[in-house]
Amino acid sequence: MKKHRLTAVAAACALLTALCGCTDGKSGSSDSSPVSSDLAPVSAEAVTAPQGSADYSDGTYSGEGFSLYADPAIWEYTGGKEDSPCDLQLRSGGGANTCGVSVYISDDDHGGKSAQDIVMNADDERIVYTGALATTALTFYYYEWAIDEEKHGRTYFGDYGDSYICVYAESPNFGYVESKIADLLGGMTLSENSK
Repeated sequence: MKKHRLTAVAAACALLTALCGCTDGKSGSSDSSPVSSDLAPVSAEAVTAPQGSADYSDGTYSGEGFSLYADPAIWEYTGGKEDSPCDLQLRSGGGANTCGVSVYISDDDHGGKSAQDIVMNADDERIVYTGALATTALTFYYYEWAIDEEKHGRTYFGDYGDSYICVYAESPNFGYVESKIADLLGGMTLSENSK
């Protein structure tokens, strides 16, 4: 019996190491507000820009310059209701596997930085992780911070001409929902006339 417990513990440690190896951890305090001097334009925009700027019809979620298919069996369109900045909510039954997402175009040029530069050179002690998410549409770079004791927020940036495709997401368990976010963003279509 002890052998099986030891094997289970070793397997869990290996899985945790594999999951954590995908992101670069940053130490620092966990403030509930993602806004700082460097992140203020992005974080403030992440909370306000998606509201009212997206459309949803028969599973197609779209905004200025992009559209993607959000399978109604997996994603529910909430349109930023209930004081949430998220347009889409994962149909997970609640608990640790919930996730909210909004996609939008940011015209802030961040001094001409690439999406990778914005994220990887962000210097804020509240950022707990940075990383990358490759999709068939483009590669996104993200930073993550603690919203509260249970929920974290992420802002993803993808280069899009002189702008950025941005994704704001909230979840208590990004380890579980990251593949769902990747699947969602993988079907994104970009409008050529907006580039």
